[in-house]
Amino acid sequence: MKRLILAVVLVLILFALTGCGTAVPDINGMTISQAEASLKAAGFALGSITYDEKSQGAQGSVVAQEPAAAKRTKAGSMVALTVAGPPPVPTPDLSGLDKAKAEAALIAGGLAVGTVTESYDASVAAGIVVTQTPSARTETPRGSSVVLVISRGPEPVAVPSVKGKQEKDATDALKSAGFKVKASKKASTAKRGIVIVQSPSGGKAQPGTTISITVSTGVEMVKVPNISGAMNPDSVLRRAGLKPKGIPIHGPIESDAAGYMEPYRQNPRAGTLVPKGSTVTYHYWWEYG
Repeated sequence: MKRLILAVVLVLILFALTGCGTAVPDINGMTISQAEASLKAAGFALGSITYDEKSQGAQGSVVAQEPAAAKRTKAGSMVALTVAGPPPVPTPDLSGLDKAKAEAALIAGGLAVGTVTESYDASVAAGIVVTQTPSARTETPRGSSVVLVISRGPEPVAVPSVKGKQEKDATDALKSAGFKVKASKKASTAKRGIVIVQSPSGGKAQPGTTISITVSTGVEMVKVPNISGAMNPDSVLRRAGLKPKGIPIHGPIESDAAGYMEPYRQNPRAGTLVPKGSTVTYHYWWEYG
């Protein structure tokens, strides 16, 4: 019986010396996230957080706690922290902003612009923020840097060569590759409807880029003018888009010759439709001086 009484007394003495509850861990010097993890592991919860801008402790570290370290208290209790430095600010949402506007938003929010890199992105227009670190609405120490990734637009893809193809086939091929098409017409010796020029003609370009193609309308036909009696037949033919070729006749005088230096025997004849750029020959009487 005496032994039992003695054991009870010893338990009471030990309880009186150590107190009841669980000892609060020492979290001084930790960051908020480290402190929260330590409290959780010991069976406590993170309570209110206040900031001391005049504290000599490292910015962002715990400089005081309540209850104090080693104090015993009920498990699950909340532990309040005092952290060195100014209170954090929320990181603004920079999505949809270009670089200049994103930088202005950060500065207005008390933050700084960190490293800025560029990356291809098919869903975000070139020049617009793709990602930010820390993410939007994250509590961040005032003055912290925010890292930005700016879109370069879609990654360039190969431009198919469509020169020599029919206009429809060329347009379909370019659109299938993700490009826009601008077509113009031009007379040429190529078959009507064939692409004769493409710009850019190859390499790579971003999807959505406009590719210009020139489509042949075939050979342009012009009417041969009548140069009979013309004082300057070469000028008349050149204005019509034709090449003049005068053949001087020194004698004997041909039966159909016109006046001195006047054109005659025109070929092709006046009124004939010929491809633009064709050569028109004619004779003229020229006597040696």
